[in-house]
Amino acid sequence: MRTVQKGFAVVLALVTLLIGEVFAAEESDSDGRVLIIYDSSNSMWGELSDGARKYEAGRAALAAALEGGLAGRRLGFRAYGHRRKDDCRDSELMAPFADAETARETIDAAAASLRPKGMTPITLSLQEGLKDLDGGPGDILLISDGIETCDADPCALMREWTDAGVHVRVHVVGVGLNSAERAAMACIAGEAGGRYFDADTADGFKAALNEIGDVIEQAPPPSVRYALVLQARDAAGHAYLDVGGRLLQGGETVSERVVSEGRGRMLLEGPGDFEIEVGARLADGSIFEPTRLAVTVSEPGDTLVEALIAAPARVTATFSGDADAHGGALVRAYQGSAEIFRFRASDEALAVPGLYEFRTAPNSENQLTERVALTAGETTQLHFEMVRTVKTLVRFQLPDGEILSRGGELWLDGEKRYNLHRANPRDVRPGTYELRSPDLLLPLAPTSIDIAVADGEPHTVPIAAGWVTVRYAPSEYGYVSEPDRAFMGPADGNRTSYVRLDEPIPVAPGDYIVKAWDRAGFIKPATVAVSDGASVDVLLTPKPLGELVVTYAPSDAYDATPDRAFVRPLDGQIILGSSTFQPGEVRRLLPGRYRVEGWSRIGDVEPTEIEITAETRSEVTLRPTTN
Repeated sequence: MRTVQKGFAVVLALVTLLIGEVFAAEESDSDGRVLIIYDSSNSMWGELSDGARKYEAGRAALAAALEGGLAGRRLGFRAYGHRRKDDCRDSELMAPFADAETARETIDAAAASLRPKGMTPITLSLQEGLKDLDGGPGDILLISDGIETCDADPCALMREWTDAGVHVRVHVVGVGLNSAERAAMACIAGEAGGRYFDADTADGFKAALNEIGDVIEQAPPPSVRYALVLQARDAAGHAYLDVGGRLLQGGETVSERVVSEGRGRMLLEGPGDFEIEVGARLADGSIFEPTRLAVTVSEPGDTLVEALIAAPARVTATFSGDADAHGGALVRAYQGSAEIFRFRASDEALAVPGLYEFRTAPNSENQLTERVALTAGETTQLHFEMVRTVKTLVRFQLPDGEILSRGGELWLDGEKRYNLHRANPRDVRPGTYELRSPDLLLPLAPTSIDIAVADGEPHTVPIAAGWVTVRYAPSEYGYVSEPDRAFMGPADGNRTSYVRLDEPIPVAPGDYIVKAWDRAGFIKPATVAVSDGASVDVLLTPKPLGELVVTYAPSDAYDATPDRAFVRPLDGQIILGSSTFQPGEVRRLLPGRYRVEGWSRIGDVEPTEIEITAETRSEVTLRPTTN
C-alpha cells in the first residue's frame, strides 16, 4: 500500500547523514529522549469547551507532565508561532536536551514566556525536531490546536520518515480540534508509529499528557513492520474516522486500540490470524453495535481491512440570528435529566438512535432547546434561530475627558434587564434603555441610551462631576495611628465610602461630609460643596493630644509579673484602642484627668490620678501598696 513520496531521496540522504553521526556516539546518549514541540500560534488564545484558555491549560498540563509521566527522561522543548505574526519559519529550540530534573525549570520558564502570536509551521518544526534529535532515535510530543497553515503536509513527511527508516515516534495532543482537524493530526501520529490524544478541556489536557509517559515506555515498532489499515464504512458508503473496538488473536484480546485509516495503523508483533471487533465510536464514548471480522496477516507491511459496520445516527448543528450565520456554541444532548453527550457546532456527532432534547446557550439571551428524534443511518441537522444581540460596553467620560471603566445597569419599562460589566462587553438585545450607574459618590442620573443592531463600539456617556482631594494636616501629637484613609458620603445621608488620600476623587455635584478614619485620632468631620467641573481641597485637622507612659517600680512584692495596667478617663474622654496599657508603651490621649490602676493579679498597687496636657508626655510609675 505504501507510496514513496517525492521528497524521499532528499530525506533519505539527510537521515543517512544524521544516523551516521548518531551511531558514531554512544547509543545510550539517545535513550529516553523526548522532544516537546509546542504550539504558540495565535489561535492558542482561544477557549476549550470548558471555557479554559488553551495556552493557560497547556501550560498547566505541561507543568504537571514534567512532574509526572515525563520525569526521568531527557527532555527538549521547541516552540513555534511565538515570535512573529506571519512567519512560517518561526520555530525555535528553547530548551536543549537535559535530564528531566534540570530541564523542568528551563521548560517551565520557556512555556511561561510564550504569548500566542503567529502561524502553525508543523512540518518545519518536525523537520527541525529531527535535527534536534540528531536523526533519532527518540520520541516527539507534538501539542497543537490546529493543522498546518504553512503550505506543507506533515502527514506526508511522516510517511517519508517511515520509508527512510527514521526511528522517531511522533505522538500528538490535539487541542480543541474539530473532526477534520482531528483526522489530519491523528494521521501524523498514525504514520509515525505514535499515539493521538484529544484535549477538549483543561482536565482532558492534563489526562492526555499524563498518559504520554506510559505510551513512550512501550517499545518502538520493529524495523520489519506488520500493520493493519482499517477502512470502516456503513452500507450507504459513509466512511468512519472515529471507530473503536478490540483486536483479538486466538480468542484473546491483544489490543484495545482499533483505529481507522486516517487515524493511523494498528501495529502487530508479527503475522498470524486475527479478529477485529469494530464499530463507530459515539459522542458518548461507547461503541455502536460492533461487528467482528477475521483477517489473516502473512506479509510485512500494511494489510488492508475493509469493515462494513452498523450506521449510528448523526447530528450536526447550525446557528443563525436575523438570517446571519453565527459560530454557535456547545450543544448538549439530554434524555430526561441526564446529559448523554455533547458536541460543538463545527462537529458531526454520532449517537444511539432515539429521542433527545438538545440544549445550547450561545449567550444569556439565547437559552435554546430542540427536541428531536435521531434515526440510525441518517444525519439530522439542528438549526438554532438566535435572538439578535449586540456586544455592549459603556464607558463614562468625566468633564476633563478622562474615561472611567465602571459597571452600569440597563432598565426597560421600570425593570432592570442587564448588569453591565466594567471591562467586558455584555450581550444585549437591541433597543432603547434607561442607563443607570449607581454609586454613592458618582451616580449617573438615569440616561436614555440606544443599543443599535449595527452597533458594537463602546458607548461613551458624559457624567457630571467635580473633584475632591482629601488630606490630613501635619501634626506631631495629633494622631493615634498613621492616617491612611478617609470616608466620604452625601451630607444628607448616613452612608460613606472609602476615599484615597492626596489625589483628586471624582464626585457628582452636591454637598458632602468627609470623615476621618476613627482610629487615626480625634478629628472633626468636614463638609464640602462640589460643583460640576470644580476642584475642592479638604483638610482634616486632629485635636492635639498628650502622651502617657505607664511603668511599674521594681519590687519583689508582686504576686505575678506586672505586664499590664489600666487607664480610666475621669472627665468623659474617649480612649482610642484598648484601655489596657503595656508597661513602657507610649499612648496618646485627649487632655484631661485619668486614673491609672495596676493589674489586680499582681497584688495591691496604689492607683494614681494624672492630668494629661496636650503635646506633653506624662509618666506614671505604679508601686505596690505599703502597709
